[in-house]
Formats: sequence, structure tokens, C-alpha cells
Amino acid sequence: MNIQFYAKNLELTERIKDYINEKIGGLDKYEANIIECRTDLSKDTHHQKGKVYRFEVNLKLSYDKKLIRTVVEAESIMSAIDLAKDKLQRQVTKIKDKIKNR
Repeated sequence: MNIQFYAKNLELTERIKDYINEKIGGLDKYEANIIECRTDLSKDTHHQKGKVYRFEVNLKLSYDKKLIRTVVEAESIMSAIDLAKDKLQRQVTKIKDKIKNR
């Protein structure tokens, strides 16, 4: 799967890229036929406490050209990635089951 990375107000390190590849790339095991994946990472510069990091993922599936979008805000970038992965996993499974039942 080809993952596109975009970052705003933070440095996108190799560690973060590898972590995203590991988590989001793991969705391939659900045979979701993901065509495209775009990730947007940003850090809110106005807040000092609370949900500062924002992680957005857009997945384009080959099933009926579906687009799955998830936005998560969290206190750390790694926890935002984990939460987004869980949301995407539920959505991909739901779409796959719908298509299988047709």
C-alpha cells in the first residue's frame, strides 16, 4: 500500500512514518483492496494542554470507489495513530461485510 504523508506544525520523523506504516499498513490483512491512503498529521499551536495532536486518514477502497475518512485528536501522536487505526478497522470490516452479504 502506498501511503502519502503530510505534516503541519511538526517534524515528520522516520519513527512516525514507520509507526504509521505498521498500523495503517496492517489494514491490508482485512483484504480491503485499498487503492490510496493519505495521512495528515498536525499539531495545534494554540493549545498547550489537552488534545493537541490531530491525525486524519483518507482511504480509498476499490469496493464501489468508497472513501473512508477518520479524524482523531489526542494528547500524543502515537495514541492518535492507534485510535485512528481502530476506527478504520471497524469501518473497513463493516464495508467488507456489507459487500460480502450482497
